Amino acid sequence: MGETAETASARVASQLQNRADWQRLLQSNVDAIRLSEFANPYECQQLVTFVTQHPRAVQYSTAAGIVRLGSSFSDARKSDALAEEYSKPDILTEALGVNSVISRILGTITASWPLGLETFRCNGVALHRSIARRIVGAGAEPHDDNVAKELPGEHLASAVQIQLGLNLYIEMPEEGGELEGWHRRLSREEYDRLRNPDPKLHYGIRRDVLGVCDWRIEPKLGDLIIFQNNELHAIRHSTGARTTWGFFLGYRGQNESLLIWS
Repeated sequence: MGETAETASARVASQLQNRADWQRLLQSNVDAIRLSEFANPYECQQLVTFVTQHPRAVQYSTAAGIVRLGSSFSDARKSDALAEEYSKPDILTEALGVNSVISRILGTITASWPLGLETFRCNGVALHRSIARRIVGAGAEPHDDNVAKELPGEHLASAVQIQLGLNLYIEMPEEGGELEGWHRRLSREEYDRLRNPDPKLHYGIRRDVLGVCDWRIEPKLGDLIIFQNNELHAIRHSTGARTTWGFFLGYRGQNESLLIWS
């Protein structure tokens, strides 16, 4: 338990109990932290039903083929819809009543990182802290999530040294849907130069310029996976539905709380 294992060429740690476990990921000694079967199948199905039947589930405006439930700060900012998006309640509040899984995730983070969590605020607005993403018969192009690059002049954003993506896999297809990663961070200029020319895929960059990924993980139902998502990553095309519940974490240093937002 807790040993690093080779999982489809990825270096994966299997426990998250203290600062040392976080440091293995933050120092790139592992590619991801994977807590297998964090949620049971019944809990996953409860969350999937909540996502698929919720009236606020909408198509991403910047990523073709991906439906979301919950606020995406990046999507709302690029769509000039911040005021409208943040006039709605944080979906996290409602989701906490579905079952105990999301509470357990938050508890695991705050127990293992001594300084706990702090909600990301931008221009005085507290960002929302959860988002579900559902992809059916599609994937996601190589891309990064980097709030420090996106908002270089913003106080909290510029303090983020490493951005982490946390996802709970509540629905997985029979084939495809693997998470891929490249140990590459691109400047804004490099990213723009390598963008996919297809308007529907313009959020990402072209696979042909990257070559084979550095690591790949095939998530299983109920797995909780955390990785550095300010590095390039992608989702392989799937033949069925792939649904995750997650959020971002921002590491600002050993003596700071982790920022949380979606």
